[in-house]
Amino acid sequence: MCGIISITGEKVTDYKNTDVDKALLSLKKRGPDDCGILKFPKCILGQTRLSIVDLNGGHQPMRDNKKNIAITFNGEIYNYRELKKDLMEKGHLFSTNSDTEVILKSYIEYGLECPKHLDGMFAFVIWDEEKQVLFITRDRFGKKPLYYAFDENKNLILASEIKAIFETGKVMGIVDNKTIDNYLTLMYVPPWKTVYENIKIIPPASCAIFEKGEIKIKKYWRLEKKTIDITYSEAREKVKKLIVDSVKKRMVADVEIGSFLSGGVDSTLVSILAQSFSKSPIKTFSIGYQNYINELPYAQKAAEKISSEHYTMEAKSDMVSELHEVIQYLDEPHADSSDFPQAILSKFTSQKVKVALSGDGADELFLGYGWYTKHQNLSYRAHFIEKILGNPFSGFIKNIQIFSTQDRKKLWVNNCVVNDGYLSSEIKNSKLSPVDKINLFDITTYLPGQLLTKSDRTGMMNSLEIRSPFLDYKLAEFVYNLPTSFKANKNENKIILKNILSEYMPKEFVYRRKQGFGAPVKNWLKEDNFKKDIHEKIYANDANIFKILKKEAVKGIIDEFYKKNKDHYAYKIWVLYCLELWFIKHKKYHI
Repeated sequence: MCGIISITGEKVTDYKNTDVDKALLSLKKRGPDDCGILKFPKCILGQTRLSIVDLNGGHQPMRDNKKNIAITFNGEIYNYRELKKDLMEKGHLFSTNSDTEVILKSYIEYGLECPKHLDGMFAFVIWDEEKQVLFITRDRFGKKPLYYAFDENKNLILASEIKAIFETGKVMGIVDNKTIDNYLTLMYVPPWKTVYENIKIIPPASCAIFEKGEIKIKKYWRLEKKTIDITYSEAREKVKKLIVDSVKKRMVADVEIGSFLSGGVDSTLVSILAQSFSKSPIKTFSIGYQNYINELPYAQKAAEKISSEHYTMEAKSDMVSELHEVIQYLDEPHADSSDFPQAILSKFTSQKVKVALSGDGADELFLGYGWYTKHQNLSYRAHFIEKILGNPFSGFIKNIQIFSTQDRKKLWVNNCVVNDGYLSSEIKNSKLSPVDKINLFDITTYLPGQLLTKSDRTGMMNSLEIRSPFLDYKLAEFVYNLPTSFKANKNENKIILKNILSEYMPKEFVYRRKQGFGAPVKNWLKEDNFKKDIHEKIYANDANIFKILKKEAVKGIIDEFYKKNKDHYAYKIWVLYCLELWFIKHKKYHI
């Protein structure tokens, strides 16, 4: 895993070595093992590397001198060995054993179609000196980030993290209040936006060409609904095979691989399968919440079942400084309550291994959230559900909003910024049934915007690569098109996945009530350290957020929780608190 940067344009000579060095230094945690810069007359490529595959031969940026093209790449390509074999049969010669060189040769062979041949998580930039073209792409689900901006001379800057763009010294951030409004709605920034007007993101499953000063972006992959004629038994066997194959692919590395083990269905199945591909006990890692209900006992049971080398730790409510550190690294407002427990776990894990497997994506693909079992029978036709229960998608959207539309209108100094831009055009224009529409939202908005952002940043800030077997695109394409009844009904969700896990674990383990990974926010906010920090940062001071939000409205929300004991205000306070911390940590980059 790595941090990458590129600067391309007619005036890249404006950039001194120190400008590029500062940008790369800000990405050092993503890649502490190696660093490199490669310069062309109109393009600079930079890289910090976390060595996972071909530890000695995978130096980047990498150049093909014969074709005069070069790449800087962040990620892992799981089918690189098969691709390499195919490319060698087509006459390509290789000088390393790295997946980076396979991408480079794939571009030479397949051109702009090369991302379609890649199976993995990736964000990369290829400079073609002969064609004077920059090729840019990002993986299907958006596991690996890639941001871009133009400087005042219309040079294009791309980087793994926004902070690297700022550290070049050529761009300052213009905060986009409409995106702040989306954050107040969702508690994260939608994955096709950034919190800045002048900084953009390459969307998941997209590639781009930068040529003659213009960038053109297009999708190269999307999940599409297709009818499958299949029995439950046949589907179960294929799902199991695809998951097994996916875990096997993600166990390939030249370093030791561990696994997160929460004790839930997803991470338990991943850990069990990972152990089956390891000759020695794998290392598994769990975190719980001190003094509150957690799943550590179940994680311990799973670890005993698979005979892993198991490590546990507890997140404590006195970790305010750790929260500040995570928000510093995140670059954008993000208020998932599990952000800093995940960061703490990743830091703990990185002391033992360089790579960890996770269960990310299973809830989205297998309908693992409570809203999928809310309706009495998900197999009813969509119009019947709407007639009897109301539109499930509209109800879902109301349910997930931290601040409703009316809340936000009362909160903003200028309520003209209130908008529904947190819904993509794909969602708005979708002809899918309400339940399928909810699922599409989870996969295309919640997954990349919330979960994968958390996974990437909390892993990378600790130089830990996190791999997600459930986000294998072949598995996703198959599961997405299975009948809803194979995945959820009025009584149970993740039906097919739990059925597979029941081969390995007792039913009372598999079919217990889901707890999730969220932190006990309302309890933490009542602890003295958090109360003190919120009072100092917001209540007692002229907070940064008061430049855009009404002071009396914000303080009123805080009072409802602390003075009137209205616990349902907890997440509203958490979202506002994280926003204020974000402004404090990042305002040096703002115009």
